[in-house]
Amino acid sequence: MAPEPFSSDNGLSNNPDSPDQKTNDDVKPTSNGAFAPLTDADPPSMTVLAIYGRAPIPREDELPSKYKSSQLQKDQIFCRRRLRTKPLFEGEEDSDDVADGDVNSQNDPAIEDDDCPADEKVADISRVGSTADEYEAALFIPKHGLVGSTFFHADQEEHGDMRPVLEERAILFQSIEHYSKLMSNPTLGVYVLPEKLLKAQEEGDEENMRFDESNDEHIELVLENNTFGEQVLVRGIEGSSISVGDIFEVEGGLSPLVVEVTSPRHPCAFIDRKHKSPFGVKGLRRYCMTHALAGWFTRVLVPGELRDGMVFTRTAHPYPKWTMTEIAKALYSEGDKKELSRGTAHWKRSIEELRELCQLKPLGNYEWKDKALHILETMEKELEEREEKEVEKAEGDGMKKRETLEEAEDDSSFFLRLSQSFNSACGIWCSASELLFYCEPSPEQASTA
Repeated sequence: MAPEPFSSDNGLSNNPDSPDQKTNDDVKPTSNGAFAPLTDADPPSMTVLAIYGRAPIPREDELPSKYKSSQLQKDQIFCRRRLRTKPLFEGEEDSDDVADGDVNSQNDPAIEDDDCPADEKVADISRVGSTADEYEAALFIPKHGLVGSTFFHADQEEHGDMRPVLEERAILFQSIEHYSKLMSNPTLGVYVLPEKLLKAQEEGDEENMRFDESNDEHIELVLENNTFGEQVLVRGIEGSSISVGDIFEVEGGLSPLVVEVTSPRHPCAFIDRKHKSPFGVKGLRRYCMTHALAGWFTRVLVPGELRDGMVFTRTAHPYPKWTMTEIAKALYSEGDKKELSRGTAHWKRSIEELRELCQLKPLGNYEWKDKALHILETMEKELEEREEKEVEKAEGDGMKKRETLEEAEDDSSFFLRLSQSFNSACGIWCSASELLFYCEPSPEQASTA
């Protein structure tokens, strides 16, 4: 069934029959229901290379009932299964099978709870049963994300947040360009390279000892063994060119799916465990955080199906300053060695810039806005305390100055009184002296006078 048309408070509609109304070719939706005009002359795009669902953990029955992450082996972390989606433009006469409900679900039971309500008009579709090949439908819906798989953001026991579903993390994207950068790193590349390329290095096979983005065989090695837990692997874009609030739509109207970028991915210790890299500041996790190479999250604004080969095009770019790289750098990559090693949030920039970050409405709350707001609250409290101390100090300095002036005035009054007393005493002394030493004048003096 087709999704509901976009609507907004400003009365804009995507109904082409509506008179004097702009269509969605002229304006694009944002998370708050508003519409932003297209501004990019040549907007960036990304091509879907592969889509992944959650796979069972191998040998899970051999693990303790309450196992710790440290007890997991490399192949038991970020377990993913590549979905076999229907090729584009092949058998399009069957393209309405999903909408008509001609499906056989072979995964989780139907999702019809408060976090993924039935009024989304979607079922738990994981396999299209209309063909012998049993292509799988990768259907993404708001909040939950990929129908048929439950990831970290939709499992409250895993994420531990007050919200049952972290809607801003509905889809985790990763790009082949990020893989390429990591594999090209002279120190950390060995932890990311596929085993075939590692073996080629050992054997001195120059043609295959380095990852080549233009080599389809090399690309396929990554697609069949993705190691970052992403649900969608794309080509053509990097975190340094994606910003919070960017909106991407499927090109050519092949799907109604619309997503909004919410945050970089904050890599956990599983990144180091999965790749067996060192922990701490010299590990893969720290490097991915510093350079925002672990992927990025999006929320789903409009549900829709996704297939390999579909192209996402950016249709809104409201906050170009706050790229995935810039946000990761500002909030997690400018601290001291202890903060960097632990991966804890910090802020070394101005409080004005932090306020600007906190005011970004599309920014994901979990691990990003909540941390930024906590730091802002602490900084504002410290600022308020400093201002109070400065006022108290100023008042204290003023009081001391007044006391000094009063003391000076007291001293001046004392000396004035002393001087007056001295002058008075001198006058009395002179008068007494005149009386004491008065002599009767002689006849000659008297006659002269």
